[in-house]
Amino acid sequence: MKRELKQFVFTGLLAKHAVRDLQTFGLLHRPETSDDERRTADLFAPIQETIRGNSLEMQYAFRLLFVLENTVRELITSRFVELDGAGWFDQRATAPMKTKVEQRKESEEKNQWHAGRNRDPIFYLDFGDLARLIGNHWAVFQDLLPGQAWVQSRLEEAERSRNVIAHTNVLSSEEVSRLEMYLRDWIKQIG
Repeated sequence: MKRELKQFVFTGLLAKHAVRDLQTFGLLHRPETSDDERRTADLFAPIQETIRGNSLEMQYAFRLLFVLENTVRELITSRFVELDGAGWFDQRATAPMKTKVEQRKESEEKNQWHAGRNRDPIFYLDFGDLARLIGNHWAVFQDLLPGQAWVQSRLEEAERSRNVIAHTNVLSSEEVSRLEMYLRDWIKQIG
Protein backbone atom coordinates (compact mmCIF):
# COMPACT_ATOMS: atom_id res chain seq x y z
CA MET A 1 0.00 0.00 0.00
CA LYS A 2 2.78 2.46 0.93
CA ARG A 3 4.66 1.68 -2.26
CA GLU A 4 1.54 2.21 -4.37
CA LEU A 5 0.85 5.50 -2.60
CA LYS A 6 4.43 6.68 -3.14
CA GLN A 7 4.22 5.72 -6.81
CA PHE A 8 0.89 7.56 -7.16
CA VAL A 9 2.29 10.73 -5.53
CA PHE A 10 5.48 10.55 -7.59
CA THR A 11 3.51 10.12 -10.82
CA GLY A 12 1.32 13.07 -9.87
CA LEU A 13 4.34 15.28 -9.25
CA LEU A 14 5.85 14.26 -12.57
CA ALA A 15 2.59 15.04 -14.35
CA LYS A 16 2.28 18.39 -12.61
CA HIS A 17 5.79 19.40 -13.65
CA ALA A 18 5.25 18.10 -17.20
CA VAL A 19 2.09 20.19 -17.59
CA ARG A 20 3.87 23.25 -16.16
CA ASP A 21 6.80 22.73 -18.55
CA LEU A 22 4.49 22.32 -21.55
CA GLN A 23 2.63 25.50 -20.59
CA THR A 24 5.90 27.34 -19.99
CA PHE A 25 7.18 26.56 -23.46
CA GLY A 26 3.87 27.36 -25.14
CA LEU A 27 3.11 23.78 -26.13
CA LEU A 28 0.04 23.50 -23.91
CA HIS A 29 -2.35 26.39 -23.48
CA ARG A 30 -4.73 27.11 -20.68
CA PRO A 31 -8.34 26.79 -21.83
CA GLU A 32 -9.51 30.39 -21.21
CA THR A 33 -7.67 33.68 -21.18
CA SER A 34 -8.80 36.98 -19.75
CA ASP A 35 -8.36 40.37 -21.38
CA ASP A 36 -5.35 41.02 -19.14
CA GLU A 37 -3.78 37.70 -20.16
CA ARG A 38 -4.33 38.52 -23.84
CA ARG A 39 -2.78 41.99 -23.43
CA THR A 40 0.20 40.44 -21.67
CA ALA A 41 0.54 37.81 -24.36
CA ASP A 42 0.49 40.55 -27.02
CA LEU A 43 3.10 42.59 -25.16
CA PHE A 44 5.39 39.60 -24.80
CA ALA A 45 4.79 38.18 -28.29
CA PRO A 46 8.07 39.52 -29.78
CA ILE A 47 10.10 38.25 -26.83
CA GLN A 48 12.10 35.04 -27.10
CA GLU A 49 9.97 32.03 -26.19
CA THR A 50 12.28 30.77 -23.43
CA ILE A 51 12.22 34.16 -21.70
CA ARG A 52 8.41 34.29 -21.88
CA GLY A 53 8.10 30.76 -20.58
CA ASN A 54 10.58 31.26 -17.78
CA SER A 55 8.78 34.45 -16.71
CA LEU A 56 5.56 32.48 -16.22
CA GLU A 57 7.31 29.85 -14.18
CA MET A 58 9.04 32.46 -12.01
CA GLN A 59 5.74 34.29 -11.55
CA TYR A 60 4.48 31.27 -9.62
CA ALA A 61 7.70 31.06 -7.60
CA PHE A 62 7.46 34.77 -6.79
CA ARG A 63 3.92 34.30 -5.52
CA LEU A 64 5.09 31.52 -3.21
CA LEU A 65 7.81 33.77 -1.83
CA PHE A 66 5.49 36.74 -1.54
CA VAL A 67 3.03 34.75 0.56
CA LEU A 68 5.74 33.14 2.71
CA GLU A 69 7.60 36.38 3.39
CA ASN A 70 4.46 38.34 4.17
CA THR A 71 3.00 35.68 6.46
CA VAL A 72 6.30 35.70 8.36
CA ARG A 73 6.08 39.50 8.61
CA GLU A 74 2.48 39.25 9.75
CA LEU A 75 3.33 36.72 12.46
CA ILE A 76 6.20 38.86 13.78
CA THR A 77 4.15 42.05 13.71
CA SER A 78 1.07 40.56 15.35
CA ARG A 79 3.09 38.94 18.15
CA PHE A 80 5.10 42.07 18.90
CA VAL A 81 2.11 44.42 18.69
CA GLU A 82 0.28 42.14 21.11
CA LEU A 83 3.14 42.45 23.61
CA ASP A 84 4.55 45.93 22.98
CA GLY A 85 1.95 47.90 21.06
CA ALA A 86 2.39 49.82 17.84
CA GLY A 87 5.92 50.95 18.77
CA TRP A 88 7.26 47.39 18.96
CA PHE A 89 9.95 48.00 16.34
CA ASP A 90 11.88 50.45 18.52
CA GLN A 91 11.96 47.90 21.34
CA ARG A 92 12.65 44.72 19.35
CA ALA A 93 14.81 45.64 16.33
CA THR A 94 18.59 45.65 16.50
CA ALA A 95 20.58 48.84 15.87
CA PRO A 96 21.62 47.69 12.36
CA MET A 97 17.97 46.95 11.52
CA LYS A 98 16.93 50.43 12.67
CA THR A 99 19.72 52.01 10.61
CA LYS A 100 18.68 50.02 7.54
CA VAL A 101 15.07 51.17 7.89
CA GLU A 102 16.12 54.79 8.38
CA GLN A 103 18.40 54.75 5.32
CA ARG A 104 15.76 53.15 3.13
CA LYS A 105 13.11 55.64 4.22
CA GLU A 106 15.51 58.52 3.50
CA SER A 107 16.13 57.10 0.03
CA GLU A 108 12.40 56.98 -0.60
CA GLU A 109 12.03 60.60 0.51
CA LYS A 110 14.64 61.64 -2.07
CA ASN A 111 12.85 59.67 -4.78
CA GLN A 112 9.25 60.63 -4.21
CA TRP A 113 8.43 60.05 -7.87
CA HIS A 114 8.59 56.33 -7.14
CA ALA A 115 5.94 54.61 -5.04
CA GLY A 116 7.33 53.61 -1.68
CA ARG A 117 6.91 50.62 0.54
CA ASN A 118 4.38 49.96 3.24
CA ARG A 119 5.12 52.49 5.99
CA ASP A 120 5.54 49.76 8.63
CA PRO A 121 9.27 49.41 9.40
CA ILE A 122 9.20 45.63 9.00
CA PHE A 123 8.70 46.09 5.24
CA TYR A 124 12.06 47.86 5.01
CA LEU A 125 13.96 44.90 6.43
CA ASP A 126 15.63 42.17 4.42
CA PHE A 127 14.17 38.68 4.42
CA GLY A 128 17.08 37.44 6.56
CA ASP A 129 16.26 40.04 9.20
CA LEU A 130 12.92 38.35 9.80
CA ALA A 131 14.61 35.12 10.93
CA ARG A 132 16.91 37.19 13.16
CA LEU A 133 13.94 38.93 14.78
CA ILE A 134 12.35 35.59 15.56
CA GLY A 135 15.62 34.11 16.83
CA ASN A 136 16.49 37.17 18.95
CA HIS A 137 13.09 36.97 20.66
CA TRP A 138 12.54 33.25 20.64
CA ALA A 139 10.45 33.27 23.82
CA VAL A 140 7.76 35.18 21.91
CA PHE A 141 7.49 32.53 19.19
CA GLN A 142 8.40 29.23 20.82
CA ASP A 143 4.79 28.29 21.48
CA LEU A 144 4.03 28.41 17.73
CA LEU A 145 7.22 27.20 16.07
CA PRO A 146 8.97 23.86 16.59
CA GLY A 147 12.47 25.25 17.03
CA GLN A 148 14.86 28.00 16.09
CA ALA A 149 16.77 25.68 13.76
CA TRP A 150 13.51 24.84 11.94
CA VAL A 151 12.78 28.53 11.35
CA GLN A 152 16.36 29.42 10.48
CA SER A 153 16.86 26.61 7.95
CA ARG A 154 13.60 27.22 6.10
CA LEU A 155 13.95 30.97 5.92
CA GLU A 156 17.62 30.81 4.92
CA GLU A 157 16.85 28.40 2.09
CA ALA A 158 13.84 30.46 1.01
CA GLU A 159 16.07 33.54 1.01
CA ARG A 160 18.50 31.83 -1.38
CA SER A 161 15.61 31.12 -3.75
CA ARG A 162 14.33 34.66 -3.26
CA ASN A 163 17.68 36.08 -4.34
CA VAL A 164 17.70 33.96 -7.49
CA ILE A 165 14.24 35.21 -8.45
CA ALA A 166 14.86 38.81 -7.37
CA HIS A 167 17.83 38.97 -9.74
CA THR A 168 15.61 37.68 -12.57
CA ASN A 169 17.17 34.28 -12.83
CA VAL A 170 15.35 30.99 -13.23
CA LEU A 171 14.80 28.85 -10.17
CA SER A 172 14.88 25.11 -10.79
CA SER A 173 11.62 23.19 -10.52
CA GLU A 174 13.06 21.32 -7.52
CA GLU A 175 13.61 24.63 -5.71
CA VAL A 176 10.10 25.79 -6.62
CA SER A 177 8.80 22.55 -5.11
CA ARG A 178 10.88 23.21 -2.00
CA LEU A 179 9.29 26.67 -1.70
CA GLU A 180 5.85 25.07 -1.98
CA MET A 181 6.78 22.64 0.77
CA TYR A 182 8.15 25.38 3.03
CA LEU A 183 5.05 27.49 2.55
CA ARG A 184 2.81 24.50 3.34
CA ASP A 185 4.94 23.73 6.42
CA TRP A 186 4.72 27.35 7.59
CA ILE A 187 0.96 27.54 7.08
CA LYS A 188 0.38 24.26 8.91
CA GLN A 189 2.63 25.32 11.77
CA ILE A 190 1.21 28.77 12.43
CA GLY A 191 -2.37 27.73 11.71
